[in-house]
Amino acid sequence: MLKINFKKNNDVYERLRHQRMLKKVLKNKLVYVGVIGCLLLALVSIFAPLLATHDPTEQNIIQRLAKPNSTNWFGTDAFGRDLYSRIIWATRNTVIIAISSILLGSLIGILAGYKGGWIDTVVMEMINILMTFPTIVLGILILMVIGGGKLNIILALGISFMTRFARLARGETLKMKEAVYVKAAQAYGASDILIILRHILPNIAGTLIVSGALWTGTAIRAEAGLSFLGLGVQPPAPSWGNLISEGLDKILDAYWLSMYPAIAIMIAVLSINMLGDGLRDLLDPKN
Repeated sequence: MLKINFKKNNDVYERLRHQRMLKKVLKNKLVYVGVIGCLLLALVSIFAPLLATHDPTEQNIIQRLAKPNSTNWFGTDAFGRDLYSRIIWATRNTVIIAISSILLGSLIGILAGYKGGWIDTVVMEMINILMTFPTIVLGILILMVIGGGKLNIILALGISFMTRFARLARGETLKMKEAVYVKAAQAYGASDILIILRHILPNIAGTLIVSGALWTGTAIRAEAGLSFLGLGVQPPAPSWGNLISEGLDKILDAYWLSMYPAIAIMIAVLSINMLGDGLRDLLDPKN
């Protein structure tokens, strides 16, 4: 009698499908660029104190507006501060703000989807109201009320991007909440936090990571725009946006003040978007 091992055949099929998806992604050379760029961005953010050659807030009026040289690789600003070191530290500030704002929306969506009831109703009504405002306008309005600064801009961008990620995380959580293993964990008496961390979050992480990668570039641009307007990270703390703003009125005499931060934004956004496209291809169930 012919016996068919369905589990074994399914495992083989899944392994072959994953191999095909991986090969498809690896054929896209832009993905390599995205991975390298994102790794570089992460390393710069983590090791900013080691990579910076100067104190980013230390002033040296004698060296003000110095052109790029062997001591100051990207030149200096109007206060004689080393631009290279300021860009390095600005990378950490910008990445933390962008990622934190996206995580905030995702966590709110997971909580609303899992708890349901009045919490879900209140959150979704708030999201419906917030969706009537353009992202950057909403961020400006919030910062005008609570003021600038790193924590405030995280909150402002988190609320601005919350509509996208809260809806996505909520929808995925609603599906996972009905899974058999979640019901079993609830019956066993597991805490809500344990269920979310062990059963729900790992199963929706793929979707959130892909969407997060695609939207992190937008969050970086939004943070740079708000800082450029003077509503984000406040000087003397550096961010890419306020560095560009500081150099704008000297663009003809000291081009490097705005050029290098702009290049940093371009590299970061392109790298993140390329990585996001690769992850989307990899996790697309149609592949």
